[in-house]
Amino acid sequence: MKRYLLVGGSSGIGAAYAAHLVARGDQVLSVSRRPAPYGTWVQADISSDQGIDTVGDAVGEEALDGLLYLGGTWENGAFTDAYSFGASPRSETRNVISVNLIAPILLSQALAPSLAKASNPRIIFIGALSGLDRSATVEVANTASKFGLRGAAQALTLALRDQGIGVSVINPGNVATPEVQDDIASGAFGDQLPIPLPDLFAAIDFLLNVSKDSAPEEITLAQKHPES
Repeated sequence: MKRYLLVGGSSGIGAAYAAHLVARGDQVLSVSRRPAPYGTWVQADISSDQGIDTVGDAVGEEALDGLLYLGGTWENGAFTDAYSFGASPRSETRNVISVNLIAPILLSQALAPSLAKASNPRIIFIGALSGLDRSATVEVANTASKFGLRGAAQALTLALRDQGIGVSVINPGNVATPEVQDDIASGAFGDQLPIPLPDLFAAIDFLLNVSKDSAPEEITLAQKHPES
């Protein structure tokens, strides 16, 4: 049995992967502001120092096999015609950067001592295709946060190397969570083939199970065109 701290466990990718881990018998501390349906719910707002401390207290001094940062946020109306950079308030930009970039860095720092006690500890961040070079979308804060997350992961790889902690980023297109499927069905998103959840699970499982002699940095999962 492995022990994981999973951020974003109330819905979307986080909830789906938490269910996957629980089904195979792993222990999951599932962090979110709203109730998490799988694992042990840790109620915390990780955009605040208090929330970071709450997560650290929940992990305690026991070994932690992985920090899985599978949650995130974005601007109001993001990825639809309703988004307007000019209308996005400053507070929204600060919150997106805080949740998507600052919190992963601070949690990595806070949980490094527990991760270092595991035999093959891993940190995995969910990025986005918009965080890749020349692949930005118009959602400025979200794109900036995902681009920065890749840089943070590269730096954390160096900062945590002596503790044996591997750090990786997965950059997927839209994943077939119930929320994304609903947006496609409603017409909020254009016609597309989202990435199947089992494919994303396979990528995460690979990063968690690769030997400690390997250090995968990034995995990119692009979507197929609907007509292909």
